[in-house]
Amino acid sequence: MAIRRVRPSTVRVGTQFSRGDFLKIGGTGLAGATLLGAVPGCSIFQQDGGGQGGGVGNSIAVNVANPIKDLNSASTTDSASSSILDNVTEGLYRLDPNNKPVPAQAEGVQISDDGLNYTFTLRNGIKWSNGDPVTSHDFEYAWLTALDPDTANIYAYIISTFVKGADEFNTGKGSAEDVAIETPDDKTLKVTLLAPAPYWLGLMAFFTYYPQNQKFVERQGNNYAQTPDALLYNGPYTMTEFNPTEGATLEKNENYWDKGNVNIQKIEIDIVKDTATGVNLYESGELDNQELSSEYVTEFRDTPDFWSHTLFVTWWTVPNQKVPILQNENIRRALQLGFDRKALVDKLLNNGSEAATGYVPDGIAGPGDQTFREAQGPVLPEYDPEKAKELWQKGVEEVGENPTISYLSYDTSVSKDISTFLQSEYEKIGAKIEVNVQPYNRALELQETGDFQLSQFGWIGDYDDPMTFLDLWLSDASFNTQNYKNPRYDELITAAQESTDLKKRMEMLLEAERILVEEDAALAPQYFEGEAWLIRPALQKSYVDHPYGGGWDMRWWKLEG
Repeated sequence: MAIRRVRPSTVRVGTQFSRGDFLKIGGTGLAGATLLGAVPGCSIFQQDGGGQGGGVGNSIAVNVANPIKDLNSASTTDSASSSILDNVTEGLYRLDPNNKPVPAQAEGVQISDDGLNYTFTLRNGIKWSNGDPVTSHDFEYAWLTALDPDTANIYAYIISTFVKGADEFNTGKGSAEDVAIETPDDKTLKVTLLAPAPYWLGLMAFFTYYPQNQKFVERQGNNYAQTPDALLYNGPYTMTEFNPTEGATLEKNENYWDKGNVNIQKIEIDIVKDTATGVNLYESGELDNQELSSEYVTEFRDTPDFWSHTLFVTWWTVPNQKVPILQNENIRRALQLGFDRKALVDKLLNNGSEAATGYVPDGIAGPGDQTFREAQGPVLPEYDPEKAKELWQKGVEEVGENPTISYLSYDTSVSKDISTFLQSEYEKIGAKIEVNVQPYNRALELQETGDFQLSQFGWIGDYDDPMTFLDLWLSDASFNTQNYKNPRYDELITAAQESTDLKKRMEMLLEAERILVEEDAALAPQYFEGEAWLIRPALQKSYVDHPYGGGWDMRWWKLEG
């Protein structure tokens, strides 16, 4: 699963995936629709008053759908592996059921007034499954291992983007000693950031930030993380059985610092690739979750077991402003107005996705207790084909031509269906659209070199902050091959990256989105990606599937009623 990190031409705080990350990280069709998590079910809990489903007693069986490729937290990338690592290993902080960072292996953190210096204090008595104490040195070792250029870890950027000196070490321009991580004693970890990043604490729940026991790792050598006995555990579960193509067994970790609040005793991790087979196993009680493809959504939507959510993911159409007709503001506004988003998500996708109301997706944190979308409200105009037709005609008159426009599409079935839908919608308003379907990697190449006219883009957020989407549109960002430039937008994003005033920072980000979508019509957001699942009703009340920093968080799961 190749992932390329796209960096702005100047280093800025804010992680930058390549466009390919959205589709490549996980096995569910986007930067980890399973890395993001999810689980399904059907009401078959009927054993002695407890919920059983696929498990026995206080146990469950869940489907990760894809092979478990790599359980080394310093090198892994796939969603199936992370579903295990997130539950057998634990970082300094983890996310609570509301996706807010809470102390985990650390009992707390002190953050300097300028937002640059973090001093973590580890809990007393935390230990690895072999009895060794978990120390600050375990975190330093793991982070430096992930950053080591010889490791070639594609997720090193999740550290190097933020920690001072880390990028230099990772790119071979500096040394490990240059990385601003200090361990003055076994319980204290000091970290200095490049710039304020109020969301960075939440990234402690990302597996690249998990600790590793250096002596154990070196003793295992190439065998490290290949078997249950070749991996150490400091999380809520340990792994007792493992086969990369068949699954794994997790059992409650009796050495875990908060074991009293871990409810489920045993979790069977199954690998069932075929959706129809998974649905049958769910209905027969052998699985307690199963992701649904669109053809099953209608069948199960009204059952107690149906569950859906949106992810930190937006899809949109982008006009390349090198193309003369797409430089016209009326043409770009017509592209926003001229297609029915509700029909797109309800009839074509039918998978839990929601019609976009802006660029930053639902759920991303905003000011105070609000999400960004709640604070901002819609910034997209309602579907209005007549107004779109009027704007298109006006734009054509201003430009002096109505050329055929090429719409670049990936060769996936969903992308092709969406492109055909948009072609039909846009032709109704007077546009002439030719769909250009390219193999996935070739489409990425064309996008990354700016060799397209219209194209479908998608992005998954790396952390719970609107910056993970908004910094992509800076004039000097290498992601910005669509040639969007607005000095006021650059000014707002740059100032927000450096601000320690959280209220003012959020106001700047809200204004930036309004400029991007409302004022400049730089893109036409399509939908916020969603997933639909079957999940046992007894599990749904406590079911936690984080949209970032991991996915399934079984530490919070309970079988209830």
